[in-house]
Amino acid sequence: MPVAPGARRLAWSQRIAAAALAVFWISFWHGHQDLPANVADFEWCFVAPDLVWIGGAFLVASHWLLSGQRRAAMMTAIGGSALVYLGLLDTACNLRHGQYTTSLSRGLLNGVVNVACVAFGAVNLWWAMRQD
Repeated sequence: MPVAPGARRLAWSQRIAAAALAVFWISFWHGHQDLPANVADFEWCFVAPDLVWIGGAFLVASHWLLSGQRRAAMMTAIGGSALVYLGLLDTACNLRHGQYTTSLSRGLLNGVVNVACVAFGAVNLWWAMRQD
């Protein structure tokens, strides 16, 4: 079955998102000392969920998308909904712990990451819901 160009773009975007999660955790490992202890402690709780559940869902979904399998929609919805949840939860934590106002660069970075999570998660959900 031929793969639609939109599905191909989504699949590669999912792979990039999974890679971005890995890069985030590598950079977090090397720079978490700059964060307040309570924020760093909160973030450490998300290593496995981010890498295994979200990253894993996107890798499987992208493989199924590129293979033209119908079940790609289910895995795309799983990864997308988990990413929306992560973005909203991280936003709540950042608001609660003043991470948007500690410095302009940290606030902008946190804001961009949070918006990207919610937006890309929503795109995945939108795509999954449009499948028959």
